[in-house]
Amino acid sequence: AMTAWQVAEERIKAVGALMAAFPQVSHCYRRDPKPTWPYNLYTMIHGTSEADCIETARKMSERAGVETYELLFSKQELKKTSMKYFSKK
Repeated sequence: AMTAWQVAEERIKAVGALMAAFPQVSHCYRRDPKPTWPYNLYTMIHGTSEADCIETARKMSERAGVETYELLFSKQELKKTSMKYFSKK
């Protein structure tokens, strides 16, 4: 589940480091919020089920003291490949 978190800007580095340390998290990014979308920290949470992801997000929320978040579950995989950065041909 891609999880969008609303974190106080002065806490973003500390909360990001805490969330990134969870073994279920593969990605953790800070992005600018928008007027209609107030979230500024994003994590990719992995689990064997939606329930696993929900439970991990709950634990992350509790540990970080961040109550406002949204879990976004994929409905269909359209592309999935491993990135190759600056590969030589």
